[in-house]
Amino acid sequence: MKAILLFDTVNDLIFSKWDDDFLERMKSFNGQEKDVNITDNHHISQLLSPIITSQRVMAAQFSNTYTSMQCKDNTTIVFDELLDHVLMIICEDRVDDAQRELMDCKTLVQHICGQNMNLLHSQVYREWLSVLLESRGKGDSIPGASGVIGESGATAAALSALKTISKEIKWSHPHYHLLLYVGDKMLALYSSRGCEDLLPPDLILLSIQCIAAQEYWSEQQEEEKTTLCDDIHLPWLSTENSAIVHLISSAGRACIPHSMHLAPLDTRIVFVVLIDMEMRDVGVSVQMSSQILSNLRRLLLQRNLEMLPNTLDSLEQALKKTTDALRKNKSNSNLCARLTSRMLELRKSCNTTTPLTPETTATAMQTALEAVIEQLKPDIPSLKMKQPLKELRNLLTPYIDFLKYVEEFPGLIHFIYIDRGTGRFLAPDMADCVDMLTPDTVREIVSRATSAVREGYGACVWRRGALHVCAVRWFERRGSSVRPSAPPHPAAVRALPPPGDICAAFYRQLVELSFPEESCVCVKELVCVHVGLVPPATAVQQARALAHAVIDLAGDDHHHLL
Repeated sequence: MKAILLFDTVNDLIFSKWDDDFLERMKSFNGQEKDVNITDNHHISQLLSPIITSQRVMAAQFSNTYTSMQCKDNTTIVFDELLDHVLMIICEDRVDDAQRELMDCKTLVQHICGQNMNLLHSQVYREWLSVLLESRGKGDSIPGASGVIGESGATAAALSALKTISKEIKWSHPHYHLLLYVGDKMLALYSSRGCEDLLPPDLILLSIQCIAAQEYWSEQQEEEKTTLCDDIHLPWLSTENSAIVHLISSAGRACIPHSMHLAPLDTRIVFVVLIDMEMRDVGVSVQMSSQILSNLRRLLLQRNLEMLPNTLDSLEQALKKTTDALRKNKSNSNLCARLTSRMLELRKSCNTTTPLTPETTATAMQTALEAVIEQLKPDIPSLKMKQPLKELRNLLTPYIDFLKYVEEFPGLIHFIYIDRGTGRFLAPDMADCVDMLTPDTVREIVSRATSAVREGYGACVWRRGALHVCAVRWFERRGSSVRPSAPPHPAAVRALPPPGDICAAFYRQLVELSFPEESCVCVKELVCVHVGLVPPATAVQQARALAHAVIDLAGDDHHHLL
């Protein structure tokens, strides 16, 4: 049973994705008859309204937020908030798994909608979010990491081809990225001069977009009995398979508008174009302003007047950054003046007696910020891609299978090397071991390994039927392994968000706990799967040797492993 739900500021259900088991559970809720039709959003909203209202009241009026509920019938309910909207997952999974999925759902909503949550009133955006949620755990994906192809010859050829065709495309903006994905793994990335680097979450989000596109194109080929062609339209994107997406800022928020274009090169190879719409400063500053305003409205509801002056000061600073960014982008000067005047009204109503209440002026400020958010919906540039795609196919050498390291380690079936600092993982193609190891089994193994990390362990070994698994986690600083001087208390680690979400909140906070005054420290993980006959000591020795091999393959200049 599972349901993913998103409620707006007045508790209307604007996005829902559920299965039949959830509907059956809802029919039995509150004594409903089995033949009652509750399949529309209105009925579900009514049934769940008491839970949503309770969560909002506890959070807004008492500062007593709770993020999950567990019922006697093994039902798990998890909550999160995004700009006064409430996201909820109802399922029978573990709390950690449900919370991780909810965090990823929140990131995906921001990725496609930015700060304009009203876009989910559109059927196109609801379908887009739905297919991304379905694609989140498909392929060879490892939670919280983006795969890379480790074969240097294929990578060099692909990078050279991307650099060549970049000269053939007519760009409307100077900053862009060109990427090639094979399945959900990145083969090559070429960025124009002066581009902001793509962060690890951006690459994960793009890999999810590629998996969704590949599945749709594959289904269309099977239905129509045709070969792959460039003009198969993805129904959740424009006719040119383009859309505006929002990439991640350094603060971990998806608020930087980019134009994305997807094109198939082969059955599992996708060409991705990302164009920076030059709205970074506006997106980051207005996101900060919206979040502070949301906090201020909660303080007004709580009548928490002690925190009000500092919050007003923070909001004024964020709004100044917003107006400066708007002027830099030559936006409407009347909009900048409107923001400034609304801020004066808000401060005056909070500090003195005026005909307007603070709540009214806060609503007026929200309306003004929504007008700024409209500026973050730029037109999608049209790309003439037919000739560049043809040239790219000619230049790109046939995809070379991933270099098999398994043969050098007797008894080793599969391995996964994960760099949580860059959010990337390296693993051999599973085609050779599919009879012994399915993708679902790999996901279960990775889930158990992350559970051990959550409990504070640095390594663990266990048997799973005929398989023997060895998982190791360590810290590195500039290529050398390091130990924390005072390891964080296991209770403090368990209090962190569940590991493996798109934005890597767990690993970032784990490093902060373990090395509070240091930087440049990252987390590395290695999971090895052997046949069960291999002795544990042999498996551990092979894991050490394999770590050196895959680090060299990944291009890391690391010589000291714990």
